[in-house]
Amino acid sequence: MDKHIHVASTLTLVFIFLLCHATTLVSAVDDPWTGLPVPPEPSPGFYKHLQACADVLTRDCGLEIYNYVLGSGHVGPPCCQKLKQMGETCNNDLAFALGRFDKYKKAALIIKTKSARMFSTCH
Repeated sequence: MDKHIHVASTLTLVFIFLLCHATTLVSAVDDPWTGLPVPPEPSPGFYKHLQACADVLTRDCGLEIYNYVLGSGHVGPPCCQKLKQMGETCNNDLAFALGRFDKYKKAALIIKTKSARMFSTCH
C-alpha cells in the first residue's frame, strides 16, 4: 500500500488540472496531493510504470507542473528538460492516471489537453 500512496502522491503532484477551486498557486507547505485515495490500478504494472516516469521529476518540478496545469503557472526550462527526459508516453500516462482520481474525473479532458500542450511547448 505504501508504494501506491507514493505513486498517488507523485501522480497528483505531477498533473492536477484546471478546476474552479484551484486558481491560486500551491504552496510547498500545503501539498495538494496529500491524502487522496488511490484509484484501482487499471492494468498490472501500470503504477510501477508511472513511478518510473515520475522518478525523473523533482518535487519542485512537480509543483511547477501542477501550477501550470491547474492554474496559470509557468513551466521553466529546467523543468521542461526533465519533462522531455521523462518522455511523451509517460506524460500522457500520468495525465490519464490523474484523470481517474475522483477529485479530478470531471477535469479529465482538460488534464489531457493541458498536459499535452505543456509537453509540446517545452523546448
